Amino acid sequence: MPRHRGARRWRPGACHGAGGRQTGRRGRTGFRLCPRDQSQAAGAAPRGAQYLAHRFGRGTMTQPRVFVRGVGAITALGANWPASLEALAAGRSAIGQVAGFDVTGFPSTAGAEIDGFTHTGDRRLALARVAAREAWQGAGVDVAPERLGIFLGAESGRAPFATLHGLTRGAGGGARFDHAQFGVKAAALVAEFDASIISPAAVASALALDYGAHGPAVTISLACASGASAIAEAARAIRLGVCDVALCGGVGADVDPMMLAGFGRVGALSARGVSCPFDVRRDGFVVGEGAAMVVLSRERGTATVELAGEGRSLDAHHLTAPDPQGGGAMRAMHTALAAAGLDAVDYVQAHGTSTPLNDAVEALALRRVLGASLDAAHVSSVKGALGHWIAGAGALGFLCAHAALEQGIVLPTANLAQPDPACAIPHVLGSAIRSNINAALVNAFAFGGANCSLVARRCA
Repeated sequence: MPRHRGARRWRPGACHGAGGRQTGRRGRTGFRLCPRDQSQAAGAAPRGAQYLAHRFGRGTMTQPRVFVRGVGAITALGANWPASLEALAAGRSAIGQVAGFDVTGFPSTAGAEIDGFTHTGDRRLALARVAAREAWQGAGVDVAPERLGIFLGAESGRAPFATLHGLTRGAGGGARFDHAQFGVKAAALVAEFDASIISPAAVASALALDYGAHGPAVTISLACASGASAIAEAARAIRLGVCDVALCGGVGADVDPMMLAGFGRVGALSARGVSCPFDVRRDGFVVGEGAAMVVLSRERGTATVELAGEGRSLDAHHLTAPDPQGGGAMRAMHTALAAAGLDAVDYVQAHGTSTPLNDAVEALALRRVLGASLDAAHVSSVKGALGHWIAGAGALGFLCAHAALEQGIVLPTANLAQPDPACAIPHVLGSAIRSNINAALVNAFAFGGANCSLVARRCA
């Protein structure tokens, strides 16, 4: 069989293309980089953002547009997004002593809990349904069931605390584990571990049933990056033609005994019970709860805001601490900005958790990514007012950016009174300011090193 002109016959140990094929003992075959290709591979990762900028933002090709058709939320400051936004703009904070259960002896006793919210079953689902209803009603979209997708950031649900406590005492509660006693007592409690409450995917599945969605139903559980990543994946699905409309966002029901105990034990929570992102006095985050939902669509309708770019990355550095140089955060931001064809924004809704290391690293990463243009922007974090929603945090941040773009309302960082010199970025203090915002960046950086950045802008 004749070979094409210029083709090379394969030889053991020879280099072919970007990789060289090697045959070892017993017929095992692998690949190695040729020396001439190693330098090219080393520079491939930094060139990723430039490639996206050329292909999607600054070249001749453009990516399909994704429009924000509706938003909705339930928070500790309001039963809907307009009420919550008004309170946030005034600089109010919902953080206080947890009243829903006895917090005596907990490492931290503060939270931003929603007072008077009654429900049955899964609290995550109850919160998500409120936010989804508001977003869907505001969107006014008409979509075939098979073209509607659900994308949600959510963590595992939890059985009632009384059930968990009962299990800890099921074996007698002493130094000796009584297997016979545990077998009897645990059997009566097993029924309370309902998969519709425990499963991370249960909320997205229930929403798909609520709205008759026959498209993809995706749950993303990446700790603090879950909600933003769900929005990013929804936008990508629309750009790829997988669906035409997506109901997406995140939910957190984290004012919970297990969350207070767990995060408290690893030293992540504020011992003072105060969330003050970027403040020199910050000593940890405060748990919160709520849901934030967004309806994205390939059709513009009456939308004034579009999601222009998404970026996701992983630090691969430490389970709880971010890369001290901000490398992963920078890659996520660079990718999102490049996809949007931008190198500057007017507003940043920061991750800003109020932990000493996270805030300093994020400030460093922002400065390295945006450079001198950062000084002309505004930066704030909503966690000073509503605490940390974990899986819902990034979605809430996106709603704050949407308000800045659509209404010109730039929210403040509540409780920020003494900015840390290590976080020398243009903060918004006290109450909201009015500004003409054309582009905004949203950050969500998680335990485990997962990062997600979103870039939204006003529609041209």
